[in-house]
Amino acid sequence: MNLEKTSHQWSPPIWILSLGAGLAPFAVTLVAPAIPSMAIDLNADSNITQLTLTILLLSIAFGQLIAGPLSDRLGRKPLFLGGAVAYCAAGFGAALSHTIEVIIFFRVIQGFGAAAAVAMSRSIVVDFYGRDQAAGVMSTIIAMMAIIPVFGTALGGVLTDFVGWQGSFWMLAMTGLILTYFVNAGIQETHSPEHVFTFKDALAGYAKLLSTAKFLSSALTTAFQTAVFFAMMGFIGYSFERMEISAKEFGVWMATTSVGYILGNLANKRLLKHYRIDLITSVGAAASLASLIVMEIWHINSPSSPIGLAVPMIFVGLSNGVIIANSIIVASSAIPRLRGSATGLVGAMQMGAGGVSGTIAIWLGADQNTSVGIITLIVISFFSLISAWWSTRLQRI
Repeated sequence: MNLEKTSHQWSPPIWILSLGAGLAPFAVTLVAPAIPSMAIDLNADSNITQLTLTILLLSIAFGQLIAGPLSDRLGRKPLFLGGAVAYCAAGFGAALSHTIEVIIFFRVIQGFGAAAAVAMSRSIVVDFYGRDQAAGVMSTIIAMMAIIPVFGTALGGVLTDFVGWQGSFWMLAMTGLILTYFVNAGIQETHSPEHVFTFKDALAGYAKLLSTAKFLSSALTTAFQTAVFFAMMGFIGYSFERMEISAKEFGVWMATTSVGYILGNLANKRLLKHYRIDLITSVGAAASLASLIVMEIWHINSPSSPIGLAVPMIFVGLSNGVIIANSIIVASSAIPRLRGSATGLVGAMQMGAGGVSGTIAIWLGADQNTSVGIITLIVISFFSLISAWWSTRLQRI
């Protein structure tokens, strides 16, 4: 039920929804450049420090599975507002912490806050605009979101150099505080539950989706491709550090991936006018794998060259811009009556895969050996390609 749609006096500000949806990538990209400094300052093992990203991603993944059903009972605005408050409070808590264990605790809270904000941003769009208009509005939000990592990595590097690792958490706290104010002042309730919703219903829907090949193949494609990005974020800072690159410069180099991602999304809109969505996705997955192979060859021949990492990262970003958006659309449309559940489950799989892949890369020794990290990315990208080909075959049946 669209409560505010009938009044024609209010529409949800797109920039507020974009900020809410962007809390998750901002919490990752802003902190990533600070991880090496955090490990040194807190005398923490790199495997433990990596958990500041891993735990966040897993919390976002699990939180999205809870936030959707809960908002059907409580409404969208309370969950959106609560998520912003939790995100803000966790940022302040992490900035004031003196041990890595306490920081990890606050990152759990921050992850749940981000999950609520992301889920509610999407839900409000669907509530207010309905299916047809929502697609166009969501595209605008995704385009605006793609800009966040560009500034996040660069800003995180600058803050680490001039303020210390705490600077990134102070910035996250301020972002949450700003969002809290504008959600409270600028967002109205868009949902009034007409039927009792239970978690049993949600679990049944998730089970149905996971047993449907058309959903699973596309969901795995976007999950593996997301894992490539987050695994790279987890170890690449150590690689640049060995090249004696400052945190500020690291942020700039890492921003190349996000620039590629934006360009990939723009290119995807044009490609979809001329080619099938499954073909574009498969070619994108193949391009991602090829880019990572080039990265490994380049690194072997020029191990001290940041350009050897940055240039292939642009093309990985381009590939992500094509693959992720298309795979989400295909997965979400696999079972029309479960579009909402499908969107939430895909988001959870993305964050879960991202968190696990980053930990695996560090566990394998990617923080000490760049080639180990790149080979890990190649393996993950290969699975993304296999999933994309599987999805293509299913769509042609």
